[in-house]
Amino acid sequence: MRIGKLNISTDKIRMRIGAKLLLWVLTTSAAIMVVIGSFISIRVNSIARDNAIKIAQAEAQKSAFRLKSELDLDMGFSRALAHALYIYPKFDTITLDSIFFNILRNQVSNNPRYLTVWYSIEYSAFRPGYTKDYGRRSVTAYLSNGQVGIDIEHKNITGDIVTSNYYASKTCNCEMLLDPYTFELGGKEVLATSLSVPVRVRGKFAGLGGVDISLEKFQADIEKIKPYPGTNVSLIASDGRIIADSNPEHAKEYFANIYPDLESKFALTQKVKDKQNHFFFSYSSGTEFLNILSILQPGESPNSWGLILSIPMSEIVKDARRSVFSTILVFILGIILQAFAIWYISARISKPIKRTTELLNSIAQGDIDVNKKIYLHTGDELEEMSRSANKLIDGLNYTEQFAREIGEGKLDIQFKLLSEKDKLGKALTEMQRSLIKAREQEEKRKEEENQQIWATQGMALFGEVLRQHNDNITELSYLIIKNLVSYTGSIQGGIFIVNENDPNNPVLEMTACYAYNRRKLMEKTVLPNEGLVGRCYVEKKTIFMVDIPRDYIKITSGLGEENPRCVLIVPLIANDMVQGVVELATFTPYQKYQIEFIEKLAASIAATLSSVKINMRTAQLLTQTQQQAEEMRAQEEEMRQNMEELHATQEEMERKRHEQEAIQAQLREDKTILESLLLNSSDLIFQKDADGRYRRISNSLVELLGLSSVEEAVGLSEFDLLPEDTARKLWDLTEDVARKKSPVIDRKLTLTFANGQEIKGALSLYPLTSDIGSIIGVLGIFRQK
Repeated sequence: MRIGKLNISTDKIRMRIGAKLLLWVLTTSAAIMVVIGSFISIRVNSIARDNAIKIAQAEAQKSAFRLKSELDLDMGFSRALAHALYIYPKFDTITLDSIFFNILRNQVSNNPRYLTVWYSIEYSAFRPGYTKDYGRRSVTAYLSNGQVGIDIEHKNITGDIVTSNYYASKTCNCEMLLDPYTFELGGKEVLATSLSVPVRVRGKFAGLGGVDISLEKFQADIEKIKPYPGTNVSLIASDGRIIADSNPEHAKEYFANIYPDLESKFALTQKVKDKQNHFFFSYSSGTEFLNILSILQPGESPNSWGLILSIPMSEIVKDARRSVFSTILVFILGIILQAFAIWYISARISKPIKRTTELLNSIAQGDIDVNKKIYLHTGDELEEMSRSANKLIDGLNYTEQFAREIGEGKLDIQFKLLSEKDKLGKALTEMQRSLIKAREQEEKRKEEENQQIWATQGMALFGEVLRQHNDNITELSYLIIKNLVSYTGSIQGGIFIVNENDPNNPVLEMTACYAYNRRKLMEKTVLPNEGLVGRCYVEKKTIFMVDIPRDYIKITSGLGEENPRCVLIVPLIANDMVQGVVELATFTPYQKYQIEFIEKLAASIAATLSSVKINMRTAQLLTQTQQQAEEMRAQEEEMRQNMEELHATQEEMERKRHEQEAIQAQLREDKTILESLLLNSSDLIFQKDADGRYRRISNSLVELLGLSSVEEAVGLSEFDLLPEDTARKLWDLTEDVARKKSPVIDRKLTLTFANGQEIKGALSLYPLTSDIGSIIGVLGIFRQK
């Protein structure tokens, strides 16, 4: 045998390694005892462990069933109460209350675990003609100071409270076990829950019947559950609140707060909600625990509770460990006896294997130096192992060389797989293909990015170009075609603008041409459908041609260069109207991104040309309008003066009309007031004109003067109606007031009438004047004393 440069003679033994191992295994058969013993020990331990887990699960199920039975009893009463309430719509509430009040009283009195017994009936179930889906009558029985009390309440009159437990039960229309809540009893808060069953009338929800129970009774039940020493038991609701626990102080708390590690890792509260029985193992303070979750689901409630038992595994497998320990002691002696034989065998064959192992370890650590090859000539598996290791070194060196060259970017290098099963070689060739594909994609991405940048910069450039010469369409056209030819790398180009001076016969006029880096002054007119430009105008579509006829291009460089062989014609369309056509020519075909850019730019050019045309037309119209405005301004000035004179006349007439109307209105009002006074006043009132003749007298004066109507006094004077002395006094007084235009107030006077009647009183006289101050009469008022 040769290892590196070391030669080992193996001429004495020329057997394969299988024969050698067989020879020595026969002498170490006792080792089998160790295997058997270990298997038995492990099996016994496993069986004991599994049996203990099954026992613990059975205990958990039994405890959970016992607790569920208590809840089922309460749910059964609620179910019976709800079924009895089925008759509620058939009788009057007075008769029904006499029946159900007794039921509630008996249950509260005879069942101390019931905090309240209650039922609620929807109005729609017993009130004829009630059509609303809310409003209910609630009846609750409870025990207070040894006496049964019953409360009757009318709830949800204006609508259901969608966040309430009642609404949840109503919409579910199913039996319900509520999550725990605090209930005040005798000044003390206790943990309670409600069990309810829906009252259904013809399958429709008509109310609820149920009980509120104290959960303190479950604490004693939980403390009795001790399947193994050190067991911790928790009863939790679907909302995660602890109903009862081996440690009473944990009651009313939330499971996630007391046992945060178990909750965060195993989501027990969610499993209770999902009604999943579950068991798992956990560690606390270096001790392994078996945790069993058993679900309690009373009746048909969608809510459930969970009973969690945490049992130390050391207690569960205590007996099994004793058996295992005894078995281990029995087999230790056998192991010791066989150890010497095994050592002896390994000493004979381990040296070459150690060499091979060291080589394989070096390979595993990435050391594939060819100088570390092993050469064995034992004629057995060791020799085959050495050849395989050497072959592995050669293959890894070949593969490493290929990987290095790929890393240096030589992606075109060829690689030959070591075999059909050469997974590393296949992976490297696959990586080579992936890198080649990635390189191609990167080149394509960069090309697309450059194209996008080119298009964006082009749009920015032409955005600035299109803002220039907005009042000169010829110069604007030249700037556009010059920059477009230069930016696209074209040889020449022209721009044709639609001339619509004759709307019925539009033509395309070349407004600018640029070729071979120079401005070309050309005049060309194209009719619709004439040539490619005319066809492009009519069809409103881009025309792209390669290998065009040599005589198509009329402009030459003058240097003997060949004419362009590729032409691109793009319509300038804005608001679905063709404003013109752009024609470009080049030696090499335009790329797709260039055509798309030119088409996109054509829309901006068309919009700008449309705007420029409008501006030019607007300027022309503005000039005409200014001329017409000057002519009209003179006419308007003359008309304005005439209108001002007419307006002033109209205003004066309107003012006088308003004054007359105001005077007439005031006169009508004064006349109405005066006639009312003359008709109704008890005072003696009269009005005389400037000649001293009566114009009006009050009704109170008609009878005293011996007249039959007011009209008889009109036109007469005092001398015609009163005795001479009295008439003279009145005449003198009225004449004095008219002359002086000054009133006489409360002049004491005695009036003697024709029938001899005398009346004493106070006379007041007021002068009546016109707008110009002349006397038009006198108003007299005689107030009797």
